[in-house]
Amino acid sequence: MSTTAEDAATQERQGNSVYAALARTATRGMALYFSRPRPRHPTRGISDPALHGFARKEARCSFFVLIISPSAPSHSVFPHDQFMVIPKHFIPPMLVNAALGTVLWTTYTETSTFLDLHLGPHPTTLAALSGAMAGGMQALAAAPAENVRLIIEGTAGRSWSCAWKEVFRGTEPPQSMGNQETIREMRQVRDWIKEVRDTAGRGWDGWGWGCAKDVCGFAAFFAIFEITRRVAIHMKSATYRVTPLITSEGEQEKRLRRYLPRTVHGVTLVTGGAIAGLAYEVLSRPWDAARKTVQLDRILHSPNERSPSVAILKKFRDEGLIYFFRNPTTPHATTSNGSRRIYTFLRTIARVGPWGVGFLVWEALGPGIQ
Repeated sequence: MSTTAEDAATQERQGNSVYAALARTATRGMALYFSRPRPRHPTRGISDPALHGFARKEARCSFFVLIISPSAPSHSVFPHDQFMVIPKHFIPPMLVNAALGTVLWTTYTETSTFLDLHLGPHPTTLAALSGAMAGGMQALAAAPAENVRLIIEGTAGRSWSCAWKEVFRGTEPPQSMGNQETIREMRQVRDWIKEVRDTAGRGWDGWGWGCAKDVCGFAAFFAIFEITRRVAIHMKSATYRVTPLITSEGEQEKRLRRYLPRTVHGVTLVTGGAIAGLAYEVLSRPWDAARKTVQLDRILHSPNERSPSVAILKKFRDEGLIYFFRNPTTPHATTSNGSRRIYTFLRTIARVGPWGVGFLVWEALGPGIQ
């Protein structure tokens, strides 16, 4: 009987992990889609020579494109057979992201259950250790997934990050867009494509940095997750106690007393999830910056010439500590200060908000929100 109950509990935890991962991926996918860059002249594309020239200058993939506004006439943008671009190249990294999220949440729940039997009632410490284990497992699972993308890119020229070139095959070069405006929009697309690509992992190249990043980042992430759960429960209980004092008897008041505590609980979870996602992002930046520094140093010096620590220390002396925490997707100086702040805020919400939705789904399917 106890074995049956344990199996049922295990299946329930695994189901919650899948649903939380799917909710995060769906929200992230919608945020990426609606945050795609839109050119001022949506019916015109950018010619391949311009793309290749910009790519050589930026040392990036040569197949940058501008994502089309839905209001643009379809016959002037899509050459009849290109409607499969999104299912071919946008959905695959989202599916990989959902699988990685399932690995993350499942590893967290199973590790948390195991450690709970040995550590006792230390929820925040337990959450941090479980999160570190979950982050390491996700990094292990993400590396081969990204290598599949790299193989596709190297053999068939069909990488997810470069696939949007298809949208502009056969379109006319721009006539009225200035050179600075073109470069600004292409940079926006570069950042957007990078966000789509990174949902499916980073590969084995520099995997140690990525693993360390996920271990540290998700240790903090799940520690905040556990704190948020407890704060949400306290907020819900406090709302239950306060609501009768500010409402009178009546049908509407009864509904308010019934749904307001749940709403407060849910809003607290979403807010905590966003904060946890932001904490993960900030703690990830030093590892990504160090990885980039080491990789660039290998181009200039042979691996035997000097160690990675020397390159990192040199970068620290030259750029300071702020270099390792700088936001790599900050808008370029061609935009105004107000637009830059709004852009940065919206992109941050699009990145960390889905974690809040994952928190909410996790608790809604468990015993938390009732």
